[in-house]
Amino acid sequence: MSDQPGERLWPAIVDHRARSSPSELVGLIPKGSEVSDGYQELSFAGLARAVDACARWIETRIGRATQPETIAYMAANDVRYLVFILASQKTGYQPLLPSTRLSDDAYKHILTVTKCQKFFYTADKQRRVSEIRTAQPETQIFEVPALSEFLDAESSPYPFEKTYEEAEDEVAIIIHSSGTTGMPKPVPLTHGFLATMDMGAYLSRPEGRQSSLFHDLQPGQLVMSTTPLFHLMGLIAFTEALFHEIPFVMCPDKPLSVDIIVDVIQATHPTAILLPPSILEDMSHSADARAALRTLEAVYFAGAPLSPEVGDLLEQDIKVITVIGSSEMGLISSLVPQGEKVWGYFEWNPAYGVEMQPQGDGLYELVIPRRADSRRIHGIFHTFPDLNEYHTNDLFVQHPERSNLWKYHGRKDDVLVLSNGEKLNPVTLEKTVEGHPRVKHALVIGQSRFQTALLIEPTQPVADDKAFVEAIWPTVERANETVPKYGRVSKNKIRLASPAKPFQVTPKGTTKRRAVNSDYAEEIEAIYAAAAAAEAAGVPQLPHTLDLTHLCEYVRSLVAELLARADLKDDEDLYAAGLDSLQTIQLARTLQTAVANRITDTPVAINQQQIYAHPTVAQLGQYLVDLVHGQTRTTTISRAERIANMIEKYSSQLPPHKPLPPSLPEKSTVILTGSTGSLGTYLLHRLVTDPTIAKVYCFNRSATAADRQRESFTTKGLDSALLTDPHRVEFLTVAFGAAHFGLPDPTYTSLLSSVDLIIHNAWKVNFNHPLESFEDPHLRGVLEFLQFSHASAHRAHLAFVSSVSTIGSWTSQMGSVVPEAPVEDVGAVLAQGYGESKFVSERLCWAAAQRAGIPTTVLRVGQIGGPTTRQGKWNVDEWVPNLVKTSVALGKVPRDLGGYAVDWVPVDTLATITTELTHTRRGEQSHTPHRVYHLVNPTKTAWADLVPAIQAKYPHVQVVGFADWLHELERIPSPSEEEVRAKPALKLLDFYRGLSGSVLSAEIAVERTRQGSETMARLGGVTGELMGNWLEQWAF
Repeated sequence: MSDQPGERLWPAIVDHRARSSPSELVGLIPKGSEVSDGYQELSFAGLARAVDACARWIETRIGRATQPETIAYMAANDVRYLVFILASQKTGYQPLLPSTRLSDDAYKHILTVTKCQKFFYTADKQRRVSEIRTAQPETQIFEVPALSEFLDAESSPYPFEKTYEEAEDEVAIIIHSSGTTGMPKPVPLTHGFLATMDMGAYLSRPEGRQSSLFHDLQPGQLVMSTTPLFHLMGLIAFTEALFHEIPFVMCPDKPLSVDIIVDVIQATHPTAILLPPSILEDMSHSADARAALRTLEAVYFAGAPLSPEVGDLLEQDIKVITVIGSSEMGLISSLVPQGEKVWGYFEWNPAYGVEMQPQGDGLYELVIPRRADSRRIHGIFHTFPDLNEYHTNDLFVQHPERSNLWKYHGRKDDVLVLSNGEKLNPVTLEKTVEGHPRVKHALVIGQSRFQTALLIEPTQPVADDKAFVEAIWPTVERANETVPKYGRVSKNKIRLASPAKPFQVTPKGTTKRRAVNSDYAEEIEAIYAAAAAAEAAGVPQLPHTLDLTHLCEYVRSLVAELLARADLKDDEDLYAAGLDSLQTIQLARTLQTAVANRITDTPVAINQQQIYAHPTVAQLGQYLVDLVHGQTRTTTISRAERIANMIEKYSSQLPPHKPLPPSLPEKSTVILTGSTGSLGTYLLHRLVTDPTIAKVYCFNRSATAADRQRESFTTKGLDSALLTDPHRVEFLTVAFGAAHFGLPDPTYTSLLSSVDLIIHNAWKVNFNHPLESFEDPHLRGVLEFLQFSHASAHRAHLAFVSSVSTIGSWTSQMGSVVPEAPVEDVGAVLAQGYGESKFVSERLCWAAAQRAGIPTTVLRVGQIGGPTTRQGKWNVDEWVPNLVKTSVALGKVPRDLGGYAVDWVPVDTLATITTELTHTRRGEQSHTPHRVYHLVNPTKTAWADLVPAIQAKYPHVQVVGFADWLHELERIPSPSEEEVRAKPALKLLDFYRGLSGSVLSAEIAVERTRQGSETMARLGGVTGELMGNWLEQWAF
């Protein structure tokens, strides 16, 4: 046999060591069902005899395999697993090791897909195997003799003569996935896969560093194994004993308990132990168990995260080491982190080679890239030999101070998406709650719900549910601190699992999320129904005196609770204060219920539109006064006057005229706002790859913008390495409405001396908020940029990203063509705060060019589509994806949009057009201080031409008229959270109503825009293929 690490085969190793060191210890195995029965040593000579005897026994029953054939083995959790695996390999069979806890359907599935018709079992599994045979009558079953028959047999050697080269790609063992998300999936492990686990011990490491695997243990030191032997974590005990001479200790075959583990530790004195986290958490609550663990050099855990509280407790005097791997890829080589309070972190061994790819929200996915030597060290490329890189779907967060440390944060499919689009990974919260001694399992629920809830399986039956919740509530409060505020669990949304319906778990002890959600579907619906009923019953009554003072106090208290703020002023804009769309719906429902309870003789309809129209406590209070007293208050100031006053307020603060400098620098230095958004990311990519750009300063409000930018580049398939050069791109944290953007004076002064172009792309996108909600920081920010330009050395050119909503109400009376020019008639602007705020900003740019000589460009952008590439995604919260998602939920899609024509521009294409236009403007700004461009697709497509792509993706969707589609939504006057979750178009009903009448009676001129951009000049229309790409990216 080959004795080269990474080229050794299990049967050959056993035969070789049986000859060369027959008394060498393989493991300690229990003599009986009790620890007190004692242990016996299993040597390599004894193991070889047992394997040869078992091989001959298999041959007498079914013969030698002449071609690859699968045989199943279900047994007591004893060393016969190792014996049977080795004997199967010697006789040419592929041993399938099914879990002992699968359903009949799961057994049928896994036997069918592996084409297995022969099932071996030990006596204690006879009943279960008989049931399987009943479901699969063609299956032959064979009872395996007692272990002692193999160990005591006198058998001649059973030859195994294959070389590694012959056997590398042959299946050695078949295990299977846990079936967490469906039926268990067979995972064939080849001899080459097993050989990578051999090579793990020989990977280089930084000097003086300890491996997080067993490789630093010395030959002969015992490792206690506690996991089932049909699972990879159980098989590790065999790989280490055979490859690296680290013998195992096995527990008696009975349900694992803390007491048994303590007894085995005390009886056998192992050096280390490998435990599933669920058992380790149980042990943490026992003083005797903790004392037993303290006698060990290392306590390894794997398979799932460990409760933070448990880990913090144990690490005080126990060396706790986390190990990671999977059935498909084996173990990932990592190092034991150095320092305090890092027990839960991984430090990857550089020699193994992983990549941490950003996924947004501070999360990174562990990815294994293929390299020249991957087949020697990466098991995954034996499991999937055709892959070039493997995405594990495992998510991690980076240590806040040590960038080389990573903490497991769950899997991609663990992530909950709430009905407001917020994402939440609940794993840390769940594990923290499971750290409570009375909690066996915890599951956060809330997929597509407005709020999260918590389902708990207690360790013992509970007599009083309320008292139980009170007892664990302090732990839940601590757990809530691990997630954002929107994901926190309230006390009234905690429920206990039924003892008659225990949580389904994997062999690793982790909760099967999908299965438990399915098992408890009715109970989950009841949680949210009860919460809705309680909310309605608990609505605070209107004050006894219905005057302005008391109603303002009432509204203030409601909003203060929603925003968790006690300092809200009556004239403060609610949306500037942080109120979001779903809180708006919640506030409207509360007011609707309160007013209807008080005024029973007159129908009352308060929806979110009334909140948007009255966005301060004072305005809402006055609205309620008028409503409850049956008064209709006329507007005291017209819309046109409001807009004109806003324009005058800011244009009056423009600086005086000043001539342009004689020349511009050879290369541009650019300020870009909104760089982390969709368009902003592609704009930044265009700028940093443009050789005429010297440097880009990214202005963002978030201090984590640089990290988010890298994540955004990666998810869109852009090269994030472009962001690493501080001489090319720099991220600055700013306050847009503040003087000098809140920057330190030296930084601001430096910018004044170098910047010659500003692309202002940051803006709040909300079609419901009134104009006044955009004043701070948006309108103030435009004024601040104009003042910056005036003071700058190069009179920085301001390119303002505006919107066609500023001309969305243009009529034929205003002209047959909307010119690429400033608009003065406020009647041309869509009646929404968003469009009005863009209009005010356009007018400020025009005034600045005329009065102050500041070069400005207005880019009226139409609907931005998704990218033309496979990577990236059109923001699912925008009106087009909301329309599609709602249509899928309704089963109806509009055949038209009331005459609306699709003139969308893909986002990456739009970024190219924008940068080309800034180049054009740079060459003409000295004689043309202001210019307006229309960035809409000159090649229009009918919505009806895109509907077939939607039907191809969702065949159940019926095509209906736009009016009928709207009517379906209008039949839901006060939508529940569930309805808003499933049909997000309900949040934008007024927008869709306006869309049906939004067809301009004039053409939008694009001639000058096409002249200024080559990409615009050759732009084609949106196709069904492009729509299909976006549908795949949304994946509703």
